[in-house]
Amino acid sequence: MSEIFVKNLNALVVSQVVPHSPAAQVGIRPGDLLKRINGKQILDILDYRFYAAEEQLRLTIQRSEHELEFELYKEPEEDLGLEFEHELGDKVHTCKNRCVFCFIHQQPKGMRRSLYLMDDDFRLSFMHGNYVTLTNITTQEWERILEQRLSPLYVSVHATDPILRGRLLGRKEPAPILPQLRMLADNRIDVHAQIVLCPDLNDGPALDQTLVELAAEHRAITGKRAGVCSVAIVPVGLTRFRTKLTPLRCADRDYARTLIAQVQRHTRRFRKMLGTRFAWLGDEWYYVAQYPYPGRAHYEEFPQLEDGIGTMRLFLEELRRIAPRLPRKAPYPVSATLVTAELPAAQIQQLAALFNRIEGIELNVCVVQNHFFGGNIHIAGLLTAQDILHHLAQFPDCRQTVFIPSICLRDNTLFLDDLTVAQARELSGLDLQIVGNSPRALASALGLLPSYSASPKTQGSAWVVNEHLAEHQLDAQTS
Repeated sequence: MSEIFVKNLNALVVSQVVPHSPAAQVGIRPGDLLKRINGKQILDILDYRFYAAEEQLRLTIQRSEHELEFELYKEPEEDLGLEFEHELGDKVHTCKNRCVFCFIHQQPKGMRRSLYLMDDDFRLSFMHGNYVTLTNITTQEWERILEQRLSPLYVSVHATDPILRGRLLGRKEPAPILPQLRMLADNRIDVHAQIVLCPDLNDGPALDQTLVELAAEHRAITGKRAGVCSVAIVPVGLTRFRTKLTPLRCADRDYARTLIAQVQRHTRRFRKMLGTRFAWLGDEWYYVAQYPYPGRAHYEEFPQLEDGIGTMRLFLEELRRIAPRLPRKAPYPVSATLVTAELPAAQIQQLAALFNRIEGIELNVCVVQNHFFGGNIHIAGLLTAQDILHHLAQFPDCRQTVFIPSICLRDNTLFLDDLTVAQARELSGLDLQIVGNSPRALASALGLLPSYSASPKTQGSAWVVNEHLAEHQLDAQTS
């Protein structure tokens, strides 16, 4: 979902009608507004999928200024045949908290409009893995979550102590979370939890309490059919624009190492109790600690990939897999510069060294420091065009062709600081090429391997590393 600002029509705008589909046969057209199915209001794609599952349907359509009714019958598993302009037909549900770590409050002006939207929308949690606090949900919305059984949901927990959680969320009153997690589990809705760890606030004994109490909500303990499945622990992101906000500090090497040891003590016990490590640390903790990234088995089924946990390991695994398949000689010579951020720099250097063994390939790596945000922001997903262009201009051996990872842009066209690729090319005079976020994607761009369609897991193995963390620092950390 590249753009979440849509007109509040309280209906879905039909973009395409599949030929010969049930919808096409009754005369529904592109541009029609789908307002209701069997009398139930359709506010988003989830409503559509849930209510369109019936065999006998009555569709209420707004066409120009006329409201039309269409009745049709279809097979139980048959698709209705409609596609829509946007997933949401109403406004995004926004966050009313003022979290002490909110990334959006630490941003300057002049960036893409969508980056200032503080969403806390349970629908985006189910559809895209965005984290929600569950503090901004109405009774009617709770009923809908339970009725449609939107599982799994991704929930910003941060602390299970109600008073501490309320403080972290910037609320005047306590913010209990365990009763809500239990209600979801009772209705067979799984939860993946997130902890944005703020040194001196929700770490130490508070973190111990949070992990123990969340583990107690796992299916292996409760015997329920659903529960808390996993916990992500990610570092708070701090920028240089953090003014007039709650004082917070970054984690240093010693802090990160102590935290890793603390979490490992829990995960060893969880494996015996639950059959899973249950809690995982974000890749950035290992970067700060200057520790090697854990092996693939450590991440089990990568349950927290949506939060950027394990992307570095997936990157390394994909690099290992494609190495034997690379040719000895490139089909055409390529001399180029790869752009990356500080966190994945060592691994991108490793990738470049591997590719440079191929005759005809000459790659070097420009590591871009994030001066725009400053602070402890080291990931590629938060690089701006101005920082990239500045570092390329200062890079002593910058090639004419430059590959930039697509995670730096929206829809491969627009950088965070609202500069387009075309504008960046004009300003730099360089041949800026946008490439996918995996070793295989770069190999394909260089003509070394055939093009391919990435699976969700493969898309997570980015050569920029921690791309999902970028989204959650701009999105989930608002909750």
